[in-house]
Amino acid sequence: MRITRRHFINYAVGGGVLALLKQGIGYAHAQEFVSEDVRTPINIIIPKDYQPPRDDYSGRYRAKLSRAALEYLEENYSERRLPVWEVTFDEVDLEKRVTNIVHWIMLAVQKYVDIYPLDPAWILAQIMKESYFYEFAISKALAVGICQFIQPTAKAHGILCAGDKPSHSRPPYKLPSYAGSLKKYYRFRRERRKYERSNEPRPHLSEREAIKIIAEGKAGQYQKTARKYLKFWEKVAEYDRKVVQARDQYREYLEANVKGRDIFDDNDLRMILKFDERFTYKKPILAMVKMLSKGLRARNGNIVAATVGFNAGLSSTKGFGAYEPYGRIPASEQATTYISHVLINHYEIVRRM
Repeated sequence: MRITRRHFINYAVGGGVLALLKQGIGYAHAQEFVSEDVRTPINIIIPKDYQPPRDDYSGRYRAKLSRAALEYLEENYSERRLPVWEVTFDEVDLEKRVTNIVHWIMLAVQKYVDIYPLDPAWILAQIMKESYFYEFAISKALAVGICQFIQPTAKAHGILCAGDKPSHSRPPYKLPSYAGSLKKYYRFRRERRKYERSNEPRPHLSEREAIKIIAEGKAGQYQKTARKYLKFWEKVAEYDRKVVQARDQYREYLEANVKGRDIFDDNDLRMILKFDERFTYKKPILAMVKMLSKGLRARNGNIVAATVGFNAGLSSTKGFGAYEPYGRIPASEQATTYISHVLINHYEIVRRM
């Protein structure tokens, strides 16, 4: 049976995939769906024998990849603000950032090729989604740097984080009393989860059930349960306040110590390397590529599952039945938006090369 473009569209899922139909995502060994006028290479399962692009002596591939990403950004953000940066393309020297990032991506891809081969353009597209190449990016969840590592993940890969050293809580670091805020942040979160598991009142009442009880005039019978619920919610709210306070203090601590710094200035870079390596390029990129390579190996080359796994945890992409070897996209808006944006970033970069 000949598979037409219409057949494929009927079975395709996700806006990110549909947007790639005209030219595909450009991997070697891609399967082709042929209609009357379109050849559409698509392959989200990356073969183990895929050969990542390598640079020649002139660095031609690296230059093409950097230029393609910069052209994509310039076309879209010359007159509107770049995400994360909150300034226009012309207000940031993205060229030196992207070219340096691509340098480390190329090295990292070759370093971990034996775990699983990766496309450098895909890594660049994913970093664009994570941070738009802003080295001082800090998320609400306290993920830091161009690769957006939270502290537990960073430490697992030997990356120094602010607050890890006793010296971080002393001058000349600014707001040194906040250096321990991250430990409080994680401690309060653990305590809240433990409290919720151990103290949630019984019976569980849905909103509909509660309204029915009130409507039937039986509220008096549930006063004791209601008091337990109020006490429980007040305690949870208290933990929430502590979590938010610790989070905000740690973010303020990070921002105070990197404000006005420039990782391309040798003196500033030396300070940052002693403070928080997530703000730099080498170690975070190496760790990101290693994680993605392991994710590809665990998900039999499924780049979609490996990419979502980097963002949401690889366990969240576990598949079932016939699909178990390849994993899946978890049913969350965050996961589907994330992978859709990375897919489009990759497509737009590759087509400009």
